[in-house]
Amino acid sequence: MLPSMLLSPSLAASDNVAPRHRASGEPRDSPRTARVAHRPRGPLLLTAAVLTTSVVLSGCSTSSDQSLPTQSPAPSGSTGTSGSQDVHFTVGYAGDVLMHMPVMESTPGASGDITDNVAAETPWVEGLDLALCGMEVPVAPDGIYSGYPSFGTSSEVVGALARSGWDGCATASNHAADRGEAGVIATLDALDAHGMGHAGTYRSKEDASVPFALYELARGGRTVTVAQISTTKDLNGLDDPTGHSVSLNDVGAITKAAKSARAAGADLVVVHSQIGQEYETTPDNDQVSYARSLADSGQVDILFGAHPHVPQPAEKLSGGVEGKGMWVSYSAGNYISNQDEGCCAPLSDVGQLVWGDITSHADGSVSVDKLNWHPFTMDQEGGYKVRDLAALHNGERPAGLGLGKEEIDRRWSMLTSDVKDASTMSTTPPKSTGPAPKILSREEVIKRAGARLDPPGTAAASSSPR
Repeated sequence: MLPSMLLSPSLAASDNVAPRHRASGEPRDSPRTARVAHRPRGPLLLTAAVLTTSVVLSGCSTSSDQSLPTQSPAPSGSTGTSGSQDVHFTVGYAGDVLMHMPVMESTPGASGDITDNVAAETPWVEGLDLALCGMEVPVAPDGIYSGYPSFGTSSEVVGALARSGWDGCATASNHAADRGEAGVIATLDALDAHGMGHAGTYRSKEDASVPFALYELARGGRTVTVAQISTTKDLNGLDDPTGHSVSLNDVGAITKAAKSARAAGADLVVVHSQIGQEYETTPDNDQVSYARSLADSGQVDILFGAHPHVPQPAEKLSGGVEGKGMWVSYSAGNYISNQDEGCCAPLSDVGQLVWGDITSHADGSVSVDKLNWHPFTMDQEGGYKVRDLAALHNGERPAGLGLGKEEIDRRWSMLTSDVKDASTMSTTPPKSTGPAPKILSREEVIKRAGARLDPPGTAAASSSPR
């Protein structure tokens, strides 16, 4: 039985600063984009029936409560069954998709279609073999859109993410319960409708008992399977609408979910967790301790962090699967938002695309060779467009640019002097090594996990947003 990853979270002062140009009484947060025409997704989603009830993952024990394994069992996926050569692929993520109302209003007819807003980043996302976005806000089930403190966005945002190269999204966030159970379901319905995978929120106890998504990549005559797990530190003081709708950060529960994913065929396990302090460019003690505990579990290959809304560093920790180490990107910042220094903090208008170079070896083992990054920035005056910050720094001036040279140089300097080493930045987009991933339906994932697992139980309220 998988332990509960669900908590009744404590109240957190999260995403509650008024965004720039925010109308009186208007709330805030942000979404992202999806994948391109030459990477068709709809037909790749297995056609099994979609589950109808709503679910959340729950977790009551902290990392200190867990007796964690120090070594992973041999991967049980399908990589080593055929093909005799190493194959290479990439898995990446960007920052939070925060659909503040000014961003919403910048889209055609205020529809939420952010395809044009994020177009500068799309070639980079399209080049990833597996692109996993962070859906910070729920889809509004009633079609009435809102920002902070109770977000609800358009399903058109999800469609734009799919068109912009994204294969799946992490849906566990501190705003996941903003629109209750109906919002959780509306978000999952939108992702399913656009052929995208998802992990972190669930329609039913059965669904939540298998807290991961699976993606298959056909490479070098064999299939490599990637598992995605998504969790969040809290729900901003809200109760989980069903007691099993949203996965929360719990190292022991994540470890067991990762083991279950490997038993279901996963060769690589990627965890996307919201944790840390907003607007801090240095990871705090909780982030570092959490990452080290996941590395010590021996079950996680990559940790993609979110929630600070500003870029943070990445590093390789000791431990990891088979003792090969675990890469962690502590925060990518925002993918799209209305945040900037005026409302929030320096660098809240800067984000990164982060991706891992991964090798699937002929013997069936998998290694993450490095993490790459490239910076992007929001151009609010230019129509809430995402811009390539490195290209702007190098003199590129796209039509309609609203940022001046002084502001461009200021953002670049803050990023590269305080947070990131410019010499480690990737200067060219990743290039896909094969066909688009196959996204397994929830029904198929549950089937692979061994029919119905014991559902997680509900947890008592906690005063600590771990």
